[in-house]
Amino acid sequence: MKTQTCLNCGMRIDSEARRCPKCDNHLDEQTDGSTITVDIAHNGERVHEALRKMHDLVESANRGVTQYIRFIVGSGMIREEAMMSLENLERRGVIVNQEIERGNSGAILVKLKH
Repeated sequence: MKTQTCLNCGMRIDSEARRCPKCDNHLDEQTDGSTITVDIAHNGERVHEALRKMHDLVESANRGVTQYIRFIVGSGMIREEAMMSLENLERRGVIVNQEIERGNSGAILVKLKH
């Protein structure tokens, strides 16, 4: 039997499982703790919809193993509002820091964990 390890709790489980029976994490959505990239600005989102997507992802990623989220925000109002919202999350300690990606002003890199 092939097995996989839940990155959240470390439990060894059958490789066919889609959820960890111990911590209930979605195994297909786990990462090695590196970076998730999400475009929140190019599918017709309005500002409030993009911000909701961003906040929901930050909240769910903080419960898992992801260390960074790279938000694709474009160059307009969504980027400006996302930066202000992320600055607030940084001040409150919800995220470690955020910055415009070097060489790509349409992306914001958010560090969730040390």
